[in-house]
Amino acid sequence: MPSFISRLADGWNGMKAHLPLALVPVITAVLNTDAITNALAVDGWYVGLRLGLPATIVDLWQFVSVPTNGMNIGLIGPDTFPLVLFVLPFALVIRAGLAAGYFGSIHDALETSSYAFVANSRRYFVPFLLYTLISILFLLPLVLLGGDETSGVLGLIVVVLLPISFGLMYLFYATPYLIVLRETDLVTALQASSTLALTGGPYLHFAVGFAAFVFLSSVLVTVIVVNLGSVGIAIGVVTVAPIGLTANMTAMRFIADIDPESPSLGAWSVDTATSDGSS
Repeated sequence: MPSFISRLADGWNGMKAHLPLALVPVITAVLNTDAITNALAVDGWYVGLRLGLPATIVDLWQFVSVPTNGMNIGLIGPDTFPLVLFVLPFALVIRAGLAAGYFGSIHDALETSSYAFVANSRRYFVPFLLYTLISILFLLPLVLLGGDETSGVLGLIVVVLLPISFGLMYLFYATPYLIVLRETDLVTALQASSTLALTGGPYLHFAVGFAAFVFLSSVLVTVIVVNLGSVGIAIGVVTVAPIGLTANMTAMRFIADIDPESPSLGAWSVDTATSDGSS
């Protein structure tokens, strides 16, 4: 099996051939107003590290450790809760539509070198809507507990939930890729992802390689984005988007390679004769 570096190089070549798709990670990064607000609120020098897996659209905030100032990720209170309930469904639909079109188009681009973003958005919208909803529901306890009064309790909850969150991300990071590769529903994709995860092997090695890639990259990206304010964010959004597309393309081909029920995505664009067994 090819090494993680070889896979990343192949994903980079695929990204260059389909660069317009990088607009999606640009949009999702800009729409993440909580991360932007927290990054701009930093006073003084800030350095951070981040771990992550390609379980969704990989954008700037996958590589940035954003200070949360007491986990104000929702800022939900009696005055803002009705507004959040009004806005959330629209945000959910937009995110799901973008993800459905994005992952469907990555699959088509790797398989046929062409894609129809809007058609893919319609085709896979329902499973991606449910997948996005599940992700939001998992974070909802943190949002509802936001506020200074519960900061101590919230900190304890975060300590408990973070390793659980990463464990679940490991189990299910293949889900969005399996939805489009197998053209299946969310439940089947979740089951298939967990089956691959529990077998370990290449699935585990790829997760470790990707987490290490994010961890090492996050040092530089966090320093630039958080400490340079709005300029750093603007630079980060634009420059990291192609890297995010590379990451998602890399993961798509990888899942297709290891999943026995997924179709082949064709010949590799780089030499993969040398392997270190870390794929």
